Amino acid sequence: MFDRIRENKRVLFSFLALGLIFFCFILCYYGLEFYLRNYRIPLVQLRKVVSYTINKELGKAVDIGVLDFSLREGLIIEDLVVSNEEDFSFNDHMLKVKKVTFRLSSYFKDSPIVEQIDFYSPHLVLNENASLRNQLIQYAQKSKLKDIRFHDAKLTVKQNDSTLVDWKEGWDIVLKRKSKKLFLSYNNGWFWIPNTTRIKGEGEFSETNLDEFQFEFKWKNYPSEEAIILTNYLFGSNVHSAVLSGEGKVVRDPVSGFTASGDVEFENSFIPIPFFENYILDGFRFREVFLFTPSKEEREFLGTDFRIKTSVKTETIKEPLLFRNFEFQIESLENIAERISDLSGNFNLPLSGSLKGNLELLESGDKNKWFQLQGELVGSEIEWDSSLLKLEKGTLSLKFLEGNEWSLNFDSLLFGKPSHLSGSGANVWGRSKKTDGSYYYPMSSKTKLNFQTPDLYGSDWKPLYEDWKQETLEEIRERQEKLIPEEYFYQTKIYKYFLESMNLDLGIQIANYYPFSGSETLGESKGNVLVKDGRMNLGLNLGSSNSKVSMISYFASKTPNFGFSLILNEYPWSDPWMNFCGAELKPTHVSLDYSFNSIGSDYYSLHKDARTSYSLKLFGVNFKEADLVSKLEMDLSPLRKPFQLEFDLSRYSDMDYISNLVVSSESLDLKGYGNNKNGNYAFTTYGLVGESRGSFSFTEEENKCVIK
Repeated sequence: MFDRIRENKRVLFSFLALGLIFFCFILCYYGLEFYLRNYRIPLVQLRKVVSYTINKELGKAVDIGVLDFSLREGLIIEDLVVSNEEDFSFNDHMLKVKKVTFRLSSYFKDSPIVEQIDFYSPHLVLNENASLRNQLIQYAQKSKLKDIRFHDAKLTVKQNDSTLVDWKEGWDIVLKRKSKKLFLSYNNGWFWIPNTTRIKGEGEFSETNLDEFQFEFKWKNYPSEEAIILTNYLFGSNVHSAVLSGEGKVVRDPVSGFTASGDVEFENSFIPIPFFENYILDGFRFREVFLFTPSKEEREFLGTDFRIKTSVKTETIKEPLLFRNFEFQIESLENIAERISDLSGNFNLPLSGSLKGNLELLESGDKNKWFQLQGELVGSEIEWDSSLLKLEKGTLSLKFLEGNEWSLNFDSLLFGKPSHLSGSGANVWGRSKKTDGSYYYPMSSKTKLNFQTPDLYGSDWKPLYEDWKQETLEEIRERQEKLIPEEYFYQTKIYKYFLESMNLDLGIQIANYYPFSGSETLGESKGNVLVKDGRMNLGLNLGSSNSKVSMISYFASKTPNFGFSLILNEYPWSDPWMNFCGAELKPTHVSLDYSFNSIGSDYYSLHKDARTSYSLKLFGVNFKEADLVSKLEMDLSPLRKPFQLEFDLSRYSDMDYISNLVVSSESLDLKGYGNNKNGNYAFTTYGLVGESRGSFSFTEEENKCVIK
């Protein structure tokens, strides 16, 4: 072994010398670090200086966990916390940092300069304080720091109870100073990794001018919830959620001012529809190309079969005025409509066809005639296909002319029959101020419309009536269960914006009116709808049989009144009129004089305060037996032949009172009275039934029918 050592002594001495040098280096390194930490760098005083500087610059309370020093990282602060208040009593933090390191230019100068600051896992929370945000930017610009780095940084920006920015993933941000400029770059990971959420960007700021900068960015699968204010700004309207991919550029200089441009794709969008708060556009995908300048915002939305272009230009005369332009071409309304639903998800818009046009909306500055609207809408092959309403082959032409005048022509097949709606009018929008200082734009209008169709069947509109009736009952039940208070109708947006100053005259002309499919025509029907000075009137005759329907309402009050009347004169009938003890009473003709009057702003109030009465006569009544009736110990043969039924009804509270009841035929002659509560009838009669004469009591109960 000694012979081998002698042979390799040079190699051995080399390793020993290298180990000695390394040991001396380590000894010098830790010796220097010990000297600097204990004799050169006053950590106790620096702790007070750091706390005092932050507190003085921002006016916030500061808490420092550990202040230390190392040659490799420089000055180290661990667990730095800055409060949003002057103290920590509310536990509201503006900044939390796991570790901050300061690298100094020299450890032996009397006034060393901080060359680089590194923030590790910082979380900054801002409450939409513009002055604080500008103060932080100004400090970064005016300080002499050459390099600021954020590792795994997170940011939250709040406004009142809303979160405008909330970075879920940590970002790496680098801010460097060079040639009197600040260069910024950021990313949240390797951008090239597929199917991931990634962001990267870079830009530069002027060292001397806060309003001079340029910045480029790229997004991939970026969730809008992390910066909803940015998504809404790009889209120009409220967006609940979306996934963004694309790129953009932001530039600001003293000559051109602020400019932003880019190309962004929205996927899985969840967007409330403007002016229709209960309806949403869900799962929609489109691309937006945008250009924003100080005086104009341009957006172009592109999809598979649509193109929509909007622009908003600002001109300052006495005050800033907006000039809006809207151009669109939608080849398939169906592809958009199938994404529209209500908040419950039970409703889908059964709309199809194509639509194109352009609109120009100008603010005049005259508060009495604030908007000027010009343009044109053209639609073709418009269809609405639902169980309630069927409209086919619709063609639309709507023109907005000078002076806010307009003209309309709409032709279609309504329930398979040709129909034509035409008219013209003028709209004037004013500007009024709300109590909170914001503005709203009520519309006053003068409209003349005319609806014409050769044939109309009353039974086609029954599903629409039944659906409205069901929704009415559901709202009444909901208001009863939840004790929802009545809201004054004259305070609602639809009244203040549209109905308060509406002047509408709609004429209705039907060449042949049919009560139901298969019936004979009742002849020509005419009527009109008038809305003026807060009043609404409807009058429509149902053919030439002296049957007619009319409505009247004065809605310009806290609690509008409403009246409805229906007169039928031996009107042909095809459906069962009523059910009694499970049996159907189906007449061939009906005579009715019906009256309804009430006051209120909602269905529940109208129902609660209603006064209802009518006189009824049913002709050729066919009695269809049911299991419940057939089990009665009674001779039903007199009811198997057509008979006539008539009575008067008045409703008070939740009870219908029936008087002047008469049932007559060759084998029936009954008179009496009765009532109806919650759908259960009770009749007391006297007279002749077949060969029996006397008093008869008919009482309908749940799953039970009693005759005495």
